[in-house]
Amino acid sequence: MDPKKLPPMMRRRRHRPTPSPTIDPYSTVTGYSQVRIGHVTVVHVTTALTGTVYYHWYRDGVWVASTCAANFGFRLPSDEQIRIDVLATTEEDWTVPQEIDGHPSRKTLWWVRSMDEAVEQYRIEQDKDGGGYSAVGVVWDEPGRWDYRWMTPVLEDLATYTWKIYPVDTASNDGTPITLGPEKIVRTPDAPEFQVTFDDGTTRVEFAEAA
Repeated sequence: MDPKKLPPMMRRRRHRPTPSPTIDPYSTVTGYSQVRIGHVTVVHVTTALTGTVYYHWYRDGVWVASTCAANFGFRLPSDEQIRIDVLATTEEDWTVPQEIDGHPSRKTLWWVRSMDEAVEQYRIEQDKDGGGYSAVGVVWDEPGRWDYRWMTPVLEDLATYTWKIYPVDTASNDGTPITLGPEKIVRTPDAPEFQVTFDDGTTRVEFAEAA
């Protein structure tokens, strides 16, 4: 009999193996919680993965650590917000992306030392959107050190900044400044401020944007 003429239930079906699922480390974290202890915010995550799990932690898109623990502490001043991403995988030799989408709220300035042996410090001044320069930090000279790095305070999203680094000698005289910038900052925006109210009548908690 021609198999094509058999009823569908009597036809022989070819076995097709079920493809192995591909685990996406970007979607394996199922929940976040956080606890603040002083200036340290401890983030705890949950995952659907089983067995030995490797967690890769990112701060504002920059990799900071890989652990086998589901929690990690980030030092965070009370006036600063950061974006935290966690990738989870069971692959021990998985290649960790060093950067993912994210833009930090601070910038690290770098400059080469002054050749003037009388310099004892560097004064950093910052200008935002052409509003004028103001001092934001001081770095002391270290004999034998060739270059310096300094991290800015939190910068405003979509603002344009310029920095000047002044070498200052032992007599408090300013040398010729090094200018860095201008640079427009595009970063992960801060989360909106909100207020929480409890309605005794409905026993419901309501969230609203702060006035």
